[in-house]
Amino acid sequence: MQTGPATARSIETHLRAGIADETLAPGTRLPPIREAAWQLGCAPATVARAYRGLVLAGLAHGEVGRGTFVGGPDRRAAFPPSGPDDADPQSRIVDFAVNGFQMHDASPLVRAAFERAVSRMTDGLVPVGYSSPAGRVEDRAAAARFLAKWRPGTDAREVLLTHGAQSALFAAFQALAGRGGGIACDAATYPGVIGAAVALGIALHPVAGDANGMRPDALEAVCRRHSVSLVVVMPDVQNPTGISMPQTRRADLATVASRQGLMIVEDRIYGFLMPDAEPGFSSIAPERTVLVYGLSKCVAPVLRVGYAVGPESLIHHIEAVLNATSLMVSPLLADAASWLLEQPGLPERAASLRAGIARRAEYCLARLPGLQADRLAGGIAWLAVPEDWTADGFAAEAATRGVRVSPARHFCVEPRSAPQAVRLCLATVANEHRFQAGMDALAGLMSQSGRARLVSP
Repeated sequence: MQTGPATARSIETHLRAGIADETLAPGTRLPPIREAAWQLGCAPATVARAYRGLVLAGLAHGEVGRGTFVGGPDRRAAFPPSGPDDADPQSRIVDFAVNGFQMHDASPLVRAAFERAVSRMTDGLVPVGYSSPAGRVEDRAAAARFLAKWRPGTDAREVLLTHGAQSALFAAFQALAGRGGGIACDAATYPGVIGAAVALGIALHPVAGDANGMRPDALEAVCRRHSVSLVVVMPDVQNPTGISMPQTRRADLATVASRQGLMIVEDRIYGFLMPDAEPGFSSIAPERTVLVYGLSKCVAPVLRVGYAVGPESLIHHIEAVLNATSLMVSPLLADAASWLLEQPGLPERAASLRAGIARRAEYCLARLPGLQADRLAGGIAWLAVPEDWTADGFAAEAATRGVRVSPARHFCVEPRSAPQAVRLCLATVANEHRFQAGMDALAGLMSQSGRARLVSP
């Protein structure tokens, strides 16, 4: 860094030059603010303004508890990285960035499932050795009964067990689009979709959408311009926008997929929040659709079990990938999950979460302008920031107030065209008081000018 008297503008100019000539490579961690201020003989606020200028320009990004880094985040990450204190329930950080459903404690339900599975293992009813990559027949049958709500008539032979929904997505991508064809998805999508495609080296093609979700004409246009093997869809509670597709949109997209010869990966991870949802792609076009589901949202991430469900002709290829990458899901975890899928405590938990999200949605609607009530049912809020803010600048300023949010570029296939919006997750923070305090802090920030944050001292 430079020496001598420094201003926010001179520091930012110096750093921009280093980024331009690649002296500062992407991923480089900039010096901590107080350390840089001491070296330069200026106030910490001066360095903070310089760093914020880089963030606003899209040349750097901040990670709570870690610092400021040159360039964008690692595109292989499934969600924004956590700070070192995020696992601490006493942390001052109010985390709306990573989507989870911890507002109602799942530990009693999980503990009962684990205790039963361990007891069955002790009695020799759960194997301690290797099992089939697809999972034991009884576990596949339990999943088939549960998932029949979205794929009627599901047979155990059509089900694979995976290490969560992300594992199912990865395996489906590698099996169905790993031989030259690309993947079509929403222009703003779940970061795990982007991360899996990047890790596999598969081209990802963004499809424009509207108020009803992915547009059929835009999907058709993408297929005309590129070689596309499959399309990823989230018909209910699309992440990050919260949009749920009307039935006509689902049918029209299925028609395009059939005409273009596309396989469909249908992510229903938030299906438990929409019990009265319209039939999805697994009902409309079952012959070309693989349904993906997992227990990390409806139960908790500690129960890392997921499922891929589809025609045996497709499932066979996905099973081969799972065999090569993970061998099998632990029978102990699978047994716990199978029991839990059939317990009344699971739908009761889903009902409690839906009620809690509805209450929190009302709180958000009263304080944050621009939100739409019908897009909050899934516990996700896609919030457009005021005109004189950028999404990254807003997220950086929110972090200084102890609130984590996710800027839109985390979700965009083409980050440079990301809208000026942030995603908020309404069910992650367990404590109601902390949730409200965090939302109140964001409401205060929404009422302030973003330009004022860049004024030099």
